[in-house]
Parts: sequence; C-alpha cells; structure tokens
Amino acid sequence: MNHKTLMAQGPVECRVMRHTPGPWRVMRQNPSPTTGEWMITGSKPGYLAEVRDCGSGDVNANAKLIAAAPDLLQALQYAVGQVPELATVPGVAAALAMATGHGA
Repeated sequence: MNHKTLMAQGPVECRVMRHTPGPWRVMRQNPSPTTGEWMITGSKPGYLAEVRDCGSGDVNANAKLIAAAPDLLQALQYAVGQVPELATVPGVAAALAMATGHGA
C-alpha cells in the first residue's frame, strides 16, 4: 500500500509497536527438554522468552532466530528505506506488518 492509497482512504491510525531493545541473547538456562531449555534475554535484566523443544525442530536454532529478531527488523527497515520497492514484496510486507503490529 503506497501513500496515495493511504491518503485516499482517509485518516490513518499511526501505531508504534514497541519491543524490548536489542541486543537479544540466547542463554541456556535449563538442560531439561520439558522446560524452557533456552532463554532469550534482552538488554535489561530478566527473560523475554523461553524456547521449548516440542519436537518440531532444532530448539537451539529457533532460539537463535528469535534472539536475532531486533537486528533482522532493523536491517529490513533499512533495506526498505534504501529500496522502497522492497515494501511491495509479499514476504517483506508481511514480515514488517507482523513485526510492527500493522496489518492483518
């Protein structure tokens, strides 16, 4: 959706989704496969998330992907800023909408 389309639709609600600032890190907290084996920490004390092994994949890889989220979002936003046409790519648009709270 471009700015002309937004203007034609009338006022647009501007929402800013805030997340815990990066960097996020993966910590192995508990070696038990039935509890939060891998914990995601932010720049402030405490845990953001725990990643459990439910048999659907490599829990360590999943934890690393989740911990990379703030950096991935920043890189994608920068890329779209440099090449605005990227925002029309379905995967890019969907990822940005999900990460920022905009869209369906």
